[in-house]
Amino acid sequence: MIGSNGATSVVNTAQAVTLGSYSIPDASSTIISRVLSGIAERSQEYVTSFGAAPSEYLQLSSALASFAGSGDGIRAFTYVLIMLTVGVGIELYYWAYAYSALRSLLNLEPSSPRDALRFSARRVWLTGFGLFLFGTATLATTAAFSWPAQVYDATVRLTLLLVAIRGCLLILDVIISPKSPQLRLVPISNERAWYASFALKFLVALVFITWFVPALIERFPNAANLASAVRLALGTIVATSILVIAVQTTNRPSPSFQDIRHGVLPKFSISMAATALIVIIYGLWVFDFTTTALLMTILLATVAIQMPMRSMVFYFWRDEVMTGNVSRDGPVEDEEPVPALAPSIILSIVRLCGVLAGIIACATAADLPVLGAATSDSPMARLGVRLLEVAALGLSANVLWIITRASIDHRLAGLSPELEQGRSPSSRLLTLLPILRMTALVVIGVMLVLSSLWTLGLEITPLLAGAGVVGLAFGFGAQSLVKDVITGVFYLAEDTFRIGEYIESGSSTKGTVEKLTLRTVALRHHNGPVHFVPYGTLGTVRNTSRDWVVEKFNLPLPLEVDSERIRKLIKRIGEAMLDDPELGPLIIEPLKGKLSRIDPGVKIFRCSFKTAPGNQFEVRAAAYKRIEGALNEAGITFAGTQLTPPKPPGPGNPP
Repeated sequence: MIGSNGATSVVNTAQAVTLGSYSIPDASSTIISRVLSGIAERSQEYVTSFGAAPSEYLQLSSALASFAGSGDGIRAFTYVLIMLTVGVGIELYYWAYAYSALRSLLNLEPSSPRDALRFSARRVWLTGFGLFLFGTATLATTAAFSWPAQVYDATVRLTLLLVAIRGCLLILDVIISPKSPQLRLVPISNERAWYASFALKFLVALVFITWFVPALIERFPNAANLASAVRLALGTIVATSILVIAVQTTNRPSPSFQDIRHGVLPKFSISMAATALIVIIYGLWVFDFTTTALLMTILLATVAIQMPMRSMVFYFWRDEVMTGNVSRDGPVEDEEPVPALAPSIILSIVRLCGVLAGIIACATAADLPVLGAATSDSPMARLGVRLLEVAALGLSANVLWIITRASIDHRLAGLSPELEQGRSPSSRLLTLLPILRMTALVVIGVMLVLSSLWTLGLEITPLLAGAGVVGLAFGFGAQSLVKDVITGVFYLAEDTFRIGEYIESGSSTKGTVEKLTLRTVALRHHNGPVHFVPYGTLGTVRNTSRDWVVEKFNLPLPLEVDSERIRKLIKRIGEAMLDDPELGPLIIEPLKGKLSRIDPGVKIFRCSFKTAPGNQFEVRAAAYKRIEGALNEAGITFAGTQLTPPKPPGPGNPP
C-alpha cells in the first residue's frame, strides 16, 4: 500500500537524481515530481477502490434484489420484456419477407471484386434496416410506459448499447465474411477470416461493455469504488486482448541459422513495438493521463489503418492489376502488383480522408475548440488552427499530385512499342506527357507554398512582386537558358520531333531522341554515345522518322543488257516482295527500276521504293538478295565482272 509518505519519498528521490556531476534542472525536477506524485496518488486510489469494492458490491446487489422484488421492479421487468418483444417481433416480421433476398445475395458469385463490394453494400442495407427497425421499435415502446425513477435512463442506455454492438458486429461480418468468402472485402484466407471475425467481435463487444457498465454503476449511490474497480478490471482485459491480437497479427517468423549465416538479418520486430505502445497507452490510462492515452491511441490507429490501405484498396482490382497475386484464400506475394489508375486515385483519397479523420479525432479528444479557435484571442490557438489548415492544404496537394501522376503514368504505360519507336502519330504523347508531369509538379508545389504562406497570414503580394524582379534579373543573367527553354517550347508545340525519332540538327549532331527536358534533348547516336543538345543550338532539324522515306540505290550492269528486260525484271521482284507476308506490310510503294544514265562501259539502273521510316534497311537487304538471284538465273553479271563458266564433268571434277 502506497501512502503519502511513500509518495513524498519517491518525490525526494526524484529530486536527488543527478546526471554525472550535473543536477537535473529545477523545471524538469518539478515535472517529474508532479508525475510521480500523481502516479502515487492514483495507485492509492486504486488500492482504496479494490478494498471497498466488495462491500459496495454487496450493498448494490442487496439494493437490486430488493428493487426486483418490489412492485416497481416487477413493473420495470415487465416493461423491458414488452419492449424487447415488440422490437424482436417487428424485426422477425421484417425478416419473414427479407430473408429470401439475403439468402440469395449470400449465394451469389460476383463476376469481379467490385461486384462483391456492391453485393456487400446491399447486404449492409438489408441487415442494417432490420436492426434499425428493432432499435426504433424498442425505443418507441419505452415512451409508452411510465418507468420507475432511474430505470428509464438505464433502459435506454442498454438499448443503445445493444444496437451499437449489433451494428459493429454486422459491419465486421460483412467485411470479413467468414461464411461467404466470395463476398469478402479484405485479402485474408478462410482460416484467418474465422479467427479475425471471432477476435474482433469479442473485442468490440468488450470495449462497449467497458465503456458502458462502469458508467452505469456510477449512477447508483455509494458505488464509485466498485465502478472504478470494474473499469480497471475490464480495461485490463481489453488491453490484454488487444495485445494478444496485435502480437498474433504482427508476429514474423524468426530467420533460421542458415539465413543468418548467409547475411539475412532479423527484421524489425513489429510485434515488440506494438506491445510497447499498448503497454504505454494502458499505463497512461491507468494513471489518469486519459487525454494523452486517447491521443496516442488515435495516432496509432491512424497509422495502423494507413499501413494495409494499399493492399485493401487494390484488392478490389485484383482481377486486373493483381493477376495471380491474390486468391480467394488469401494473397500471394510472388509478384508485384501492377499499378492501375482507378485504385491509385481511390487510395490517395481514402488516405487523405483517414488522415483528416485522425486530425479531427485528435482535436476532439484534446477538447480543442477548432471552430472557435480561429477567432480566439489566444495567438497559440490561432497558430494551431492555421497549422491545421496548412496540413490540410499539404494533404490535398499531395492527393492532387498523386492523381495527376497516376493518370499520366497509367497513360504512358498503355503506349504500345510502336509509339515508343516514334512510328505512330500518337507517339507525341510519349514526348509531351513526361514534360507535362514535371510541369504539374512544379505548379502544384508553387501553389502549395503560396497558399500556405497566405494561410499563415503572410502577405504574398510583395513576394510575388519581388519574385518578378528577381525573375527579370535572372532572365538577363541567363539569356542562354531562357532561350533554350523558349525554343524548346516552340519545338514541342510545333511537333518538330518526338521520342524515338531519328533527327539531324544544324550543328551536325544526329541520333535517336531518347529524352526531353525543359532545356535539352538527349540524342542517342547509332554508334552508342548520347548527346545532350540544348534546344537553342539545334537550329534546322532534319527528321528522318516522320511519315515515310524513299530509298534509292544503283545497279551497274554491262552495256549489252536489254534495258527493258531489266526494268521488267526489277518490277516483277517488287511485286513479289509486295505479296510477301513478311515484307509486304513494310512497303508503301513497291520496288521499281529504270535506266538512269550510261557511263563508259556501264549502264546505271536507278531502283527505288517507299516504306515507313526505319523499315528501309530490311527491305533494301531483301531487294539486293532477290535481284542478285534473278540476275544469276538470267546469266547477267554486274559491270566489270564475268561469270565463270562451269567446267565439264571429269575425273578431277565430279558432277
